[in-house]
Amino acid sequence: MKLLTPMDIHNKDFKRSFRGYNEDEIDDFLDQVVNDYEKLFRENERLKEDLARAQKDNDNFHEREKSINDTLQLAQK
Repeated sequence: MKLLTPMDIHNKDFKRSFRGYNEDEIDDFLDQVVNDYEKLFRENERLKEDLARAQKDNDNFHEREKSINDTLQLAQK
């Protein structure tokens, strides 16, 4: 499933009707939605990068732990 981007929201056009909503209110609300969504979108990307970095660090620590355990077992023999 593809997430909406802030630009998708910003570029969304609505059809006009005789009994439609106030265009200025809609534009103001969409501006607020775009700003909030963009912040969340960027934070989500940053958190994904942080998670990937943490997973890589965790893998490195597991490798070190295995190496230390192997060395300890060898030393005990």
